[in-house]
Parts: sequence; C-alpha cells; structure tokens
Amino acid sequence: MFLNSLLSVFAGAWLLAAAPFTVTVKSAGYSARSDGETVTVSQVIKKGLADKAGLKKGMTLLSITMPIRPFTSNTPLAQLNKAELQDALTPPPGELLELRVASDGPGSVLLQSREPFPDNPFPVVPLAKEQLERLTPLQMNLYFARLSQFASEARNQPVLKTEQETTAHVVKGRLEGVEGGGYTSLQVHPRLILDAECQSPLEKVELRGGAGFKALTLRPDAPDRTGKRFVLDLPLWKAGDVVQACARARTSLERTLHVRMSCQGRPALERDVPVKLTVSCSDTLPATLSYERKVLFLEKPYEFLVGDKEPLTVQVWLERLMPRPAKAALVELDAGGKVLKRIMEIPIPADPRERQTFQVPLDTTTSHTVRLAIEARFADGTTWLGAPETREIRTQEQVDARTRRVVEGRAKMDAFEKRFAEQFNDPCVDLPATMKWLQAQSDLEYASAEESGHSFSYKVEGALAPLIFSCH
Repeated sequence: MFLNSLLSVFAGAWLLAAAPFTVTVKSAGYSARSDGETVTVSQVIKKGLADKAGLKKGMTLLSITMPIRPFTSNTPLAQLNKAELQDALTPPPGELLELRVASDGPGSVLLQSREPFPDNPFPVVPLAKEQLERLTPLQMNLYFARLSQFASEARNQPVLKTEQETTAHVVKGRLEGVEGGGYTSLQVHPRLILDAECQSPLEKVELRGGAGFKALTLRPDAPDRTGKRFVLDLPLWKAGDVVQACARARTSLERTLHVRMSCQGRPALERDVPVKLTVSCSDTLPATLSYERKVLFLEKPYEFLVGDKEPLTVQVWLERLMPRPAKAALVELDAGGKVLKRIMEIPIPADPRERQTFQVPLDTTTSHTVRLAIEARFADGTTWLGAPETREIRTQEQVDARTRRVVEGRAKMDAFEKRFAEQFNDPCVDLPATMKWLQAQSDLEYASAEESGHSFSYKVEGALAPLIFSCH
C-alpha cells in the first residue's frame, strides 16, 4: 500500500513536470512559465508595463502579495492551472498587482493596469463559487452592490403569468362540450388567462400564433394602468380536427402562442406560451357540463291560465356562452325543436358578467305548451340553439282535473301505505320476501330494490312520486 502511494506521488510529480505551460499577460507586457514547481518570467516586452516596473526575464515569481484573493492566498502559484495563473498574473483594472519575486534587488514588483475600469464589471449575476474566489476585495464590494441592484431590477421587471386548462368532450363522434373554454360548430376556443403586471404603465400585450391565427393586440382600460387580467377565448382548433383526434386515439392537441408585453420605458417582454387541449372521448357528457351552457331561466309565474295577462319573468345569462355571441335572441320552438318565431332580440351587454332580466308577454289565448330558448349567432357565422324551457298555458278545467288527480293519487298512496304497514312491521328484515309481496300488488307501477339490499322503492299508480325506504 505504501509503495503504491509512493509510486502515485512520483507519477503525479512526473506528469506535472512533463507538462509545463506558459501564460502571456498582454496588458502588462510579459510572459511566465510554470513547470509545476516554479513560475519563472520567460519574456518581458521592452518599454512595457512590466519592464518599466522592474520585472526581469528569469525572475522567479514566488507569490502575490496584493490584491488578496482566496485562490492565490491558499494555493502556491506553481500549483495553479493555466487559467488560474493567467488570471492571477493579470493586473485587475483600477488596482495594483504586487508580485513577490526572488531576485538580488527589491523583493516585489508593482504592476498597475492601464485598462479603464469597466462601467458594468458584472453583466451576469450571480457568480459561481469558483468565480467568487477570484474577486479582489474591491471587486467583491462592487459585486455585492451589483447583486443589490440586480435584486431591485428583478422586483421591477415586468411579470406575465398565464393560466390555461381546457378539455373538449367528444360524445359518440360529436363535439358536445368544452370545459375551460367554449366552442361553436366550427371552432374550439380554449380559455387563456394572461396576468400582465408592469412597474410603469402597461401599453399593450400582443399575441401571435402562426398560420390560421389572427394576431391580437390587447390594451388596458386606462392609459395609466400598470396591470390587467385578460381573459381570452381563442379560436385555436377546428371542431372537425378535435373530433378526428378521437378517431385517431389522440388524447391532446397543442399549439404555441408568442406573447409580447410592452411596458412604458422598459424593453418588451417576449415569451412563447404553450396552449394544450385535452380531448375526452366517451359515450356520455358529464352532467355538470350539460348545465354549464344553460343560459335561459324562466321565473314567475310558474303556470298560466288561458287569458292571463301577466308577463313571464325571464333571466338570460349570456356569460355562460364562450365564445361571446355577436347576436342573441329569445325564440319560441315548436314541438320538434324548430324555431316557430322570434320573440325579442337580446342585447349583448358591455360587461359579459351582466345577467339580464326581461318581462316577456306570452300568447295565452289557447291551452298549449310554450317552449322558449336562446338562439345565439357567433362571429364565425355559426348559430347555436339552447335547450328549451317550458311554461304550460292551461284552462281552469285542466287545472281542476289535475287537482283531482293529485287528490286521488294521494288517497291511493295513503291506502296502500296503510296496507303495507299492516303487512310488515319491519320490511327490511326479509327484503326478498318484501319485494316478492310488493311486485305482486296490482296497484303499483313498479317496485325495485338495490342489489346491496340497503334500500328499496315503489310507486303507487296515480301518485306524483315514488316512495324510497332505507334499510341501513
């Protein structure tokens, strides 16, 4: 083990001795050669900075007295690599370099760089540990001042944040809904939220997206605003391409937008923003999504008699339609779902969050079902027709007949419940026996039980609703 270590030392010493190198300090006019044991001045340019300072060819450079730097204070000059030695022997701008030399004359030579001190000595911060170890005390002070300035600049930099998450639902080969955005029969509009913040007034935000995307310029509401949240529904994919994604078993589509944000008195901030569309392919549409496009709500009266003059109160929530429609109308539909007539135009509010209330007179001259819906026309020329909402126009005779049916249904249900209670003290004790009995009763529309045995239900003919029993 000792022999191996000794051989390793000799081998390392031989490699160092066999690989001498020379560094040239052009700014001071001299060169030095290192052989791993000593550093010797190998050339001095006549009338150069080193020559005038008294540096002579053949002098041995022992150490650097100033400036004090960790990498020259802790390591002998002869053990520095070429890059380190080059840096050590170069006079720093604006400072003195004192070389301790072996000679018969003065024991040190002072060199002062003729290079001007740079206006910005640290254009890139922070520095790595190896770089910090090469800084002089003066440079270190300047470096920390630059760090403080950098932190202040970072706080004052424009900030652009983005939010985006969109899923398109394709149901049995048809585009039926979009979460986190909107759609027409031609295009899918993913929702993109841009939060733009400046320290000075925000001038504009520009979006570009390549072929097929119309460049867009956004501006704040007032010229002195320093920030703005932009909520955008952008036509980025054709509806047909989204449907085809399901046919090709693709679960997502992606595009990239280029955003350029301009703040007054600052360089423009530019960034590429990825936009992703998740594609869900299934046989059913989530129930919550079906409700999201419900924009028509019918309020009082909840029922009309023939001849009533009171108008129907209607609320319209166009905010639920994405993209925003160019036009909208309240229409009446026939039993087949086709537009029978246009009742009124719905104005597009300046504030998309505004919910509108209207008083709508209905034709109550005859008994019939009124089917109302919102028809919206989008900027791409497509039309969307919402699901109908209904109100019944009834005669007094129809209302009376319905009341009689309700009373009769209630009486039937009360009679059956009495008979059921007499038959079973606890119908959950033997649920199969209970179900067998219920299914044999001729005055029930149906009777069923969960496979788990936790509950069962039945409905009496003529009753308005079923009864549900829990066996927990």
